[in-house]
Amino acid sequence: MRIMYDNLLKTATLTATNENVNYPIANVFHKWKRKVFKSSVATSVITAVLDTPTTISAVAFAYHNLLSGTVAFYDSSDSLLDTWTLDVSLDTQSQYGTVADVAKVVFSLASLTTISLGSLFVGDSIYSMKESTQDIPLASTDSVTSSSDSQVSGRGGSVTRSGTITIPLLSSDERKAIELAFVTCGMIQPFFLDLWDSSHAHFSPVYGVFNSDLTVTHEWDFDSISFNFKEVN
Repeated sequence: MRIMYDNLLKTATLTATNENVNYPIANVFHKWKRKVFKSSVATSVITAVLDTPTTISAVAFAYHNLLSGTVAFYDSSDSLLDTWTLDVSLDTQSQYGTVADVAKVVFSLASLTTISLGSLFVGDSIYSMKESTQDIPLASTDSVTSSSDSQVSGRGGSVTRSGTITIPLLSSDERKAIELAFVTCGMIQPFFLDLWDSSHAHFSPVYGVFNSDLTVTHEWDFDSISFNFKEVN
């Protein structure tokens, strides 16, 4: 399981080639993922110069129309440290590794048409070997009216994931890391939650918010945490 909330792009110097001025690159770290960045053509290179060299363990993105992409990591002398090929097969995706002393991150992106990208994350991730034992149920915001003879009408809403997450057998450090994420994000700032980080074929990452307080249960030498989570747009 992984949680990604401390996005280094918020304080980086961020530029993009072929930027559509009506949909600027700063939109990629806006909390609304549907407030998108768009390019003026089918390719774009996004460059993020970080405030200070740091270790990066996660990249995540959501609400996109990408056909392909790579991300390259450079140190402060502009030497290439590593390159990852992005898996763009899912609408919300995250990828992991460990790259130390990163000073600059460069995304090279392509699409069949002009690029549209809602959210982009670069930074560290909270990692636990424990995976949540449940999926996140789907919830609808449809406003439904039923007549006495079972005819249905109403106003259509959206379908998102929403439910209670329980993560068992955490160490004290793992619990404190999740508590810090809650303190930082509160119930307003979205983050990426990857319950099954080892198998996105079963359940892909989700972009959403804490939707309740944290409940902590101490069990012998371990702690369990429960919270409500709600997918957001």
